[in-house]
Amino acid sequence: MPYTNIDATVTDAQRTAVFTAITQIESNLGFLINLTAQERQALPKMGSASQSFVSKALEIAANNPQFIPPYVDVPAMQKDYDLALRLQGIEMQLASLYEKVSDTNLAVGSEAYVTGLTIYNSLKSAAKASVPGAKALAAELAERFAQASEPTPPPVTKPV
Repeated sequence: MPYTNIDATVTDAQRTAVFTAITQIESNLGFLINLTAQERQALPKMGSASQSFVSKALEIAANNPQFIPPYVDVPAMQKDYDLALRLQGIEMQLASLYEKVSDTNLAVGSEAYVTGLTIYNSLKSAAKASVPGAKALAAELAERFAQASEPTPPPVTKPV
């Protein structure tokens, strides 16, 4: 759907319902974990090629148990694999929803900000035309654009 200005609201009841649904999802997936950046980096990833590899390894293990060391828990591997497949579907749905929420938030925030800039520019024009009260209002909005002044470093001189 092409982007056009968004004219929507989220009521308190809708917001509460969304938060309740998210809480319910988290409750249904109570085993979810958070990894640190280092943990994420260290773990081997099961992409599509690795997914085929794991599937084939499970098939071989089921059909050729004589080659599987006794310390390898094939049912646990199958359980992990099945969970990974189910979570992939959930992750895809959530990623799609997250992207829509994020994009919509970006768009409506941009719409509000651009309108705010229009108001600011109007106030600056009114202040230049000496419209009473405009200068003070423009100054309030100008605070957004004030930058902390950093000391200017001394000029570097080249040895001759």
